[in-house]
Amino acid sequence: MHEDLFSLLLKVAEKAGITITDVPGNYNDPDVAFCKSKIININRNYNSNISVAFRLAHEISHIEFSQPSFLYAFSPYIKNKEERETNERAIRMIARLVYIDTPNEYRNWISFMNEFNLPSWFEPLVKDLIYE
Repeated sequence: MHEDLFSLLLKVAEKAGITITDVPGNYNDPDVAFCKSKIININRNYNSNISVAFRLAHEISHIEFSQPSFLYAFSPYIKNKEERETNERAIRMIARLVYIDTPNEYRNWISFMNEFNLPSWFEPLVKDLIYE
């Protein structure tokens, strides 16, 4: 499922004029979004349990909605408004893609959390957003 979703996210990025580069970094190198130049570096080796597909949606959301002069390294934390909003947008983006033909009563926030290996602090976001 993740490779199919990853492919759909690549199409979303392409439509938005965003270049995705797979970088062979080490486990300490996070994914990075260069907002002004609309480039995302994805490091599949990055030491994160969160799925690469979710991380890509997160970085696309930074480029689409954040300050264009900023550079963002992947951070799953919801410590500031910017990261919270970016995570919300990533959840919405993925939910629209994976639940396109799924009625709300068949959507399950726990399954969504488990599928993308999201940490517990995402729970309030996922509970609300996958049903929109």
